[in-house]
Amino acid sequence: MKKITFLFVVILLATFAEMSAQGVTKSSMNGKVTDNTGAALPGANVIAIHTPSGTKYGAITDFDGYYRIANMRTGGPYRVTISYVGFLGFVQDGVFLQLGSSKSISTQMKEEANALEEVVITANRNGVFDSGKTGTETTVSERQINSLPSVSRSVADFVRITPQAQITEGDDGFSVSLAGQNNRYNALYIDGGVSNDVFGLAGSGTDGGQTGVNPFSIDAIETFQINIAPFDVRQSGFAGGAINAITRSGTNRIEGSAYTYFRNQDLAGKTPPSLVGDGESREKLADFSSNIYGVRIGGPIIKDKLFYFVNYEREETETPQPFNFSNYQGDSSLSEVQDLSNFLQTTYGFNPGGFDNNTRTLESNKFTVRLDWNINENNQLSVKHNYVSADNLEARNSGNTRIGFINGSELFESVKNETTLELNSSFGSWASNSLLVGYKTVRDDRDPSGDPFPSVDIRDGNGTITFGAEPFSTANLLDQDILNIADNFEIYSGKHTITIGTQHEFSKIKNLFFAFNYGDYTFNSVSDFYAGIIDEYQRGYSLVGGTAVGDESDGASEFKLYQPSVYVQDEVSISENFKFTAGLRVDVPIFEDGPVNDDFNNRTIPILEAAGKDLRGARVGKAINPKAHLSPRVGFNWDVKNDRTTQIRGGLGMFTSRIPLVWPGGSYNNNGITGGFTGGFNLDPSTITFNPDINQQPVAVEPGTGGLAGNVDIFSPDLRLPQFMKYNIAIDQKLPFWGLIASADFLYTDVITNIYYENLNIAEAEGFLNGADNRPFYSDSFGDLIDNTYGRITLGTNTGEGFSYNASVTLRKPFSNGFQGSVSYSYGEAESIFDGTSSQNSSQWRNIQTVNGKNADIPLARSDFSAGSRITANVSYEKEYLGFMKSTIALFYEANQGSPYSFIYREGRDLLNDDSRDNALIYIPANQSEIVLVDGENGLSSQQQWDALDAFIEGNDYLRSRRGQYAERNGSRGPWSNTIDLKFLQDFYINTGKYKNTLQVSLDIFNFTNLLNKDWGKRKFISDVRLLETEQAGPDPEFSFNPASFEGGLEQLDDAGLQSSRWQMQIGLRYIFN
Repeated sequence: MKKITFLFVVILLATFAEMSAQGVTKSSMNGKVTDNTGAALPGANVIAIHTPSGTKYGAITDFDGYYRIANMRTGGPYRVTISYVGFLGFVQDGVFLQLGSSKSISTQMKEEANALEEVVITANRNGVFDSGKTGTETTVSERQINSLPSVSRSVADFVRITPQAQITEGDDGFSVSLAGQNNRYNALYIDGGVSNDVFGLAGSGTDGGQTGVNPFSIDAIETFQINIAPFDVRQSGFAGGAINAITRSGTNRIEGSAYTYFRNQDLAGKTPPSLVGDGESREKLADFSSNIYGVRIGGPIIKDKLFYFVNYEREETETPQPFNFSNYQGDSSLSEVQDLSNFLQTTYGFNPGGFDNNTRTLESNKFTVRLDWNINENNQLSVKHNYVSADNLEARNSGNTRIGFINGSELFESVKNETTLELNSSFGSWASNSLLVGYKTVRDDRDPSGDPFPSVDIRDGNGTITFGAEPFSTANLLDQDILNIADNFEIYSGKHTITIGTQHEFSKIKNLFFAFNYGDYTFNSVSDFYAGIIDEYQRGYSLVGGTAVGDESDGASEFKLYQPSVYVQDEVSISENFKFTAGLRVDVPIFEDGPVNDDFNNRTIPILEAAGKDLRGARVGKAINPKAHLSPRVGFNWDVKNDRTTQIRGGLGMFTSRIPLVWPGGSYNNNGITGGFTGGFNLDPSTITFNPDINQQPVAVEPGTGGLAGNVDIFSPDLRLPQFMKYNIAIDQKLPFWGLIASADFLYTDVITNIYYENLNIAEAEGFLNGADNRPFYSDSFGDLIDNTYGRITLGTNTGEGFSYNASVTLRKPFSNGFQGSVSYSYGEAESIFDGTSSQNSSQWRNIQTVNGKNADIPLARSDFSAGSRITANVSYEKEYLGFMKSTIALFYEANQGSPYSFIYREGRDLLNDDSRDNALIYIPANQSEIVLVDGENGLSSQQQWDALDAFIEGNDYLRSRRGQYAERNGSRGPWSNTIDLKFLQDFYINTGKYKNTLQVSLDIFNFTNLLNKDWGKRKFISDVRLLETEQAGPDPEFSFNPASFEGGLEQLDDAGLQSSRWQMQIGLRYIFN
């Protein structure tokens, strides 16, 4: 810690004068002023006034006639005037600035003797043709925020207009994958401040995201920008994309809005017909309500000088999770499941609660306040604060393959406070500076609901019955403190804009996490549970302090990360219509050392090395070494005809992503001396009995004794952050009709370094299977570990394998005469080794689907984030009439291929014996001689099973094409889904004097076509297919096939959450005042 603190102080003091933020918060303006012969006019006066606030910006052209104005408010309108002695003035009204872009306004001045009056023109708001635009990006304007359909009012509702985006709804909200990259590899900035879930647990990637809460109120946001390949070195910390959100600012006019949104079971469709059983009727969702209340107001404290903006929003949401038992594919009947519930209550005094129509709930408060101070013409100061609190019941749900009792749900509380200060300064016409300081705290508390009881899974044929404590919530607390100090210093010299900058991010993490802390049991059947025959057991617990369980446990891990970054960049206006940018960024992550385990380092490592394991220098307690991560980039923008009708842009460069801190954080938590772990499967029933008392669970080493046990996570000291090289080329073409603009964009991303895992505590393969499927198999990984003192020893290193690409075409109609719209087609592919979809290092390793085992040389395969084909369209039209009314209608259409999936074994026995079931890819037999099927519990003979399996393979295009081969990871894709969302706004104008107020009624309808026809708007998916059951492992494995499991086909219908196969409507009422 002393080392980190010293480095922080030294670098901060050395570079404080030349620093830059990762999150771009402002816009800029540039241009060249010449006379009517094209000769430069040095000393011309350029003034830009932000009309709503009166904020004034100015510049003087240099010797070559160039000017630049930095750190300007986004949006507009601006009035730009250019004057020069002896020449008529130039005025351009209605100028709007896009976030992070530089608006080019050049002019040829006319001499007073040769002109009649000053030149006044009105700007075109088209933001496509922009000299500052190089790589793939999407800007969401305030108009689009107001008009796009949005039932969830989440970031994802607006990011989805990006052609390269892939939006997925999970238990904790919406996750966003951009250009085929991990959703945890995105960056989110609010007013330049780091607003990622830096620890990396939430699928949404946002603070508090595990509760499902949105990171801010949409009413507080003026504009979004999604940057996927910005070749500006100021932007970093991502491999997918950076989502920049800028809050509203106050102006010289008091403006505000009070609003409410509401939906319930009467504003939603009934059960999709294909989910209704024989003799059953379509049902409405269980009673629920969702309410949002909010108010925003902004205005002047001192006209033209000091402004405020405030937004408060309260959300109370219930989300039903419908379930029809007739669709359950497990062996147990409804009465047998109810009997199980009664057994738990009478035998153990534990009430598991209900299992159908369990409802998720969320209560949240959001508060945003912002002050903007025009200190003088050369200095502007902004201070912003964002507060979000959320309480969430993540109710366990039931589905086709699972019965989940509600008293095994997750309770989650989260509170975030984030403050950002930004000072923008201009130094005449030769330089400018932007200083940003941000600090945030996030406090997360995840608990199990219901009475304390061990976690229990019961295998039930093709289903699973789950009750007891949610296994990852039993001891789970997280504190995050993030300090970000950044600055950007720009020097203007002729054609050059030189940027010198640096950023300093300091993260402090405290995490208590012991999975399965109440004990976790798995049984092979309901009858086995009654008989107490346990197949699997696992428990994580503290080895230090007392014997308390849950959040009272000792053994929380604490660590810090300091990451300084420096960079330099030169943007050159080679000509009036060609701009070239080249820059270099250097990031140096500095982790602190953790607790040292001398037993592991001195005794276990020689044992592992003697077994042929390469630890690559990793030691328990040894931090990842500080390393310079270089990110060189070049980009260009070419206005081919210099008339903003044809624009070619692109670039190439390296991007260093932030890594979810939960991954390296595992080495501070799982070190063999802080947390213990006991686990095993295929257990001998005589060695373990089920115990309902959470304080008396079986362990290998007694809690709180300071013993040695548990899993160990270690990282190579040479580990590098994820780095990717991006290659991008795009063209924008204005078409000669209807004001249409066509764009084509191609992006290729190559992995330089990404995460890779290995379990060092299992031996090499001991043999090969006999027969056509001759893959290797391993010794009993739990019973025959290389060092039985510890469990899984997971080593994290790097791989350079992997790539993705995305091609897209877009046709857009900028806003004109009340209409705007766009339509896009994109195709994306991605291949990877480890996708990084889990928060636990050992789970990353265990969950990889392979043929030859997870410690084998794992080949590249299609990534979970591979998007395939996607079509989107969004259109809106608004019309004023009768002098006091306006109607707006907007549609968003999305068609996309399903997510990739694999064919794997259902392993009642671990086929490879490599410490993970259900993750071995199947061998697809060419004929009956290549597989041994045995009579199973399904009552079918081996011959009957083969006949059914053979017919199934022949009926599946993918399986038929790979007979005599192994299935590939994610070798197949799910079916297409098509949905249309609709928004309707009705405005009623109310004259109140100088300005008019507006009463607005809104309807947001998700899956609008399903409202029109119950058979439309189906959202289909296919999960990983567990085709064969492993009945016997070893060199001569035996299998069974149950055709009844696939009688309805592989496709399933999504009927949960907002992205479901039912229409849902939200009614809004808003009063807008001025």
